[in-house]
Amino acid sequence: MSLQAVIFSLGNEEYGIPIEDVQEITSISMTEIHPIPQAPEYIKGLITIRGEAIPLIDMHWRFGIKSEGNNSFAIIVGINDTLVGLAVDEVKEVRFLDNVSPPPALIATPFIGGIVNLPDRIIIQIIPKLLMGENEINDLNSLLS
Repeated sequence: MSLQAVIFSLGNEEYGIPIEDVQEITSISMTEIHPIPQAPEYIKGLITIRGEAIPLIDMHWRFGIKSEGNNSFAIIVGINDTLVGLAVDEVKEVRFLDNVSPPPALIATPFIGGIVNLPDRIIIQIIPKLLMGENEINDLNSLLS
């Protein structure tokens, strides 16, 4: 199985999102993030892209990876008809990923679609529409309405 993916990093780990799920990639600075009072922990705040307020999901928090506070990019994806930004450290490249293997049986995380073993690194394939549960999507939609 082969797919074209946007490769991004969180700390020392690398992940890939299928390119067809990516609406846009933008650089961000902390001054461009507007906090939302009483928002769940995983929401860093709102960013504005072409006049539209988009919630920014803290991918460090979502994946349980220690943050060094260096989220520099937002990958904009659609989740259940809602545009959200995924705050990541770096967008590394767009590339074809060949030989995507299913995740090992011990990995029960629904949003991990596969693993790619490259000679010098491992890339974990992410399925954006499964990043958030139904309750989280409802919470997000209630904050935006």
